[in-house]
Amino acid sequence: MIQKAMTKDYAPKIVALILALIVWVQVFNDKNPLERRIFSVEVVPREVQDEIIIVSTDPPKVNVTFEGRARTLDEIDKDGLKAVANLSGAGEGTFTAELSVVAPYGSKIIEINPKTVNFEVDVMSSASVGVAIQTQGAPHEDFERGEPVPSAGSIKVTGPKRLVDRVKYVQGSVDITGAAKAITALAELSARDVAGNEVPGVELEPAQVEVTVPLNSLPPSKVIPVQAVVTGTPVSGFAVGPVAVSPAQVKARADERVLSSLRHISTRPIDVSGKDNTFLHQASLDLPKGVTVQDGRVLVTVEIVEDIKTQTYDGVIVQLESPPVGYAWEIDPPTVSVDLTGRSDILAKIRRNDITVYIDAQGRTEGTTDLVVAYKIQAPEGVSTDMLQVDIKPARVKLTLTKR
Repeated sequence: MIQKAMTKDYAPKIVALILALIVWVQVFNDKNPLERRIFSVEVVPREVQDEIIIVSTDPPKVNVTFEGRARTLDEIDKDGLKAVANLSGAGEGTFTAELSVVAPYGSKIIEINPKTVNFEVDVMSSASVGVAIQTQGAPHEDFERGEPVPSAGSIKVTGPKRLVDRVKYVQGSVDITGAAKAITALAELSARDVAGNEVPGVELEPAQVEVTVPLNSLPPSKVIPVQAVVTGTPVSGFAVGPVAVSPAQVKARADERVLSSLRHISTRPIDVSGKDNTFLHQASLDLPKGVTVQDGRVLVTVEIVEDIKTQTYDGVIVQLESPPVGYAWEIDPPTVSVDLTGRSDILAKIRRNDITVYIDAQGRTEGTTDLVVAYKIQAPEGVSTDMLQVDIKPARVKLTLTKR
């Protein structure tokens, strides 16, 4: 009976089973659909020979399109994906390699974009170059720096050939600020090209050297005033005014005997010919033999000022203007002194006959009157009397009018 029950109507049961499987598959596909996704994958070089150096990879990552079920794609380890490039045949220069990517289980690769990658390839190289030492700061004022002496005269430079070929020397630096005795210090080295620019990406052996910087004693010193020497003549009507030197004094060094005889240090001549304005001039010092200073130049301010002078004319007759008819007249004193003050070039153009002094008797009657002395100056063409100061002594005179 049991066997009959199991074998009876088997065809409908098989159909039911198939239908159930179809439904299950449909439900599975609905919840876990087939998808395509793009992953950014890092490019990894392989089979690289020992002497080969990869300078650059272009591009460093590529886009890889995978196809698979959503759940399968969700479980992909993105960081574990690698686009492998075989560089077994690479040499110096640019090398193009095809990429291969291993698809995770349950997925397949649809596209790698781009399919090839360019590698800038170099080879290891080495060279021996010289050492240059710079010093920073200045030693104590009573010492001067000697030539730095590094413990190694040459350094081995290793790295990509294109970089090693650029290196012309290595450079280090030692600070000697305020030093009063020889300095010994370790100097870190850096590779430099012909223009003095640093060349990164190379290794130095050794990377630092011991440097000794000797210091030499300087001669005795003395602070000496600076005296500016001016030559030539400014434009007519102008003169050399105050002359200021900066610094006003310098520290000079020389043998004790020479130093004791120094009273001042002169500048080389400063020519003021044709000048009519104050000006600045960087002057060199005229150092006596055996005398040195830290800076042999000073800044000189030369003031060019108006050459103001006073010209006195004595015994100038006081004239009477508008004398009244029918009166005799007398002026006391009859002459005055006239002082003209102004620029020398203007005064030089005025003559005594150009000056008239007078009093005005307009409307005056018999008697004695104290009047102010006025003046007129017949200035030559191009000369303005506004630029002159006129002083008359005495400034007032007495006018006496008497009927005839």
